[in-house]
Amino acid sequence: MNYSTSPLTREHNDALLALAHATDTGSDLFVVDRSPDFFRLGESWGESRYTGLWRGSRLIGCFGVTKQVRFLNGQAEPVFYLHDVRIHPDFTGTRAFQRLAGHAAESLGQVCRWVFAVVLDSNRHRSPLTRANSLFPEAVPIGRIVHLGVPLFWPMDGDWRRVTPIDGEEAWSCYERWSADTAFAYADRDRFLRRDGWFLGLHAGGKLRAVCKVIDQSSERRLVVTRMLPLPLRLIHGAFRWRGIAALPGPGAPFLHAYLAYYASADGEDRRRTFFAYLARFHRQAYPYVFTGVSPQLAERYRHPLFIKLRSTAYAYGDVPSGLALGAYELTLL
Repeated sequence: MNYSTSPLTREHNDALLALAHATDTGSDLFVVDRSPDFFRLGESWGESRYTGLWRGSRLIGCFGVTKQVRFLNGQAEPVFYLHDVRIHPDFTGTRAFQRLAGHAAESLGQVCRWVFAVVLDSNRHRSPLTRANSLFPEAVPIGRIVHLGVPLFWPMDGDWRRVTPIDGEEAWSCYERWSADTAFAYADRDRFLRRDGWFLGLHAGGKLRAVCKVIDQSSERRLVVTRMLPLPLRLIHGAFRWRGIAALPGPGAPFLHAYLAYYASADGEDRRRTFFAYLARFHRQAYPYVFTGVSPQLAERYRHPLFIKLRSTAYAYGDVPSGLALGAYELTLL
């Protein structure tokens, strides 16, 4: 088969949406709906560009690269994020993936020394995405991530009265100061201040002790339920419906959720439970769940049968800096 590659622009939006619809995410609970604008998600992360793999006039594969600014070694530095590596199922087992991987390795090698990617541990394509072959370098694992889903309809422990909305500039000032030494913490002020959410601060002793931003990504991507949610979850959720909480979706419907992002604290302690308690009190009518990214060790502290835990691994490719390791766990917003 003869394949060709080319840059993708907004004129290819419909073809990319069709390709995204045909390719799975690796989760058996959700699929991701990127309509109506496939490009909007990447643009929310940073300066993005996409490359397509064609078989004649048919788009059968793609990959995206986003330039971001993150803290490394205490400094804000540009890094490159590899994402949306997709091959249409009709071409699984053909040379299509090797052709796409080879072009990715060649083109990325011209602009950067190394890139990172995040792959769900349940992704059935994980092996070809991470093992070395004649065209693509071996992936170096740099850290594991747990995407933790917390039910807002369940009573949460935590003194929610210590949490108040705060100004974005105040949140950024604290976040930048507290996160600068955390490898891979976001360091892009302009995107931090995007009007895609709201900022919260946790006060103690008259001072801010922790900050976060709560984001709704419905305009960039939606999680769509692929199967009926577990019966115990639906029964427990139903018992709280009298409180006016948001409904749980059925198969094929969007799973409304917020994302607790850009969390940082003055002393490095985890105080997310207090933010969860605040959101459970004031935002349970809009969202049944809030997600956040945490380390596997921290995820062990959150034990409850209603919690959702999706696991992924961050990998680096290319001339990976010695000792590179994950410190922040919000490499992607779920």
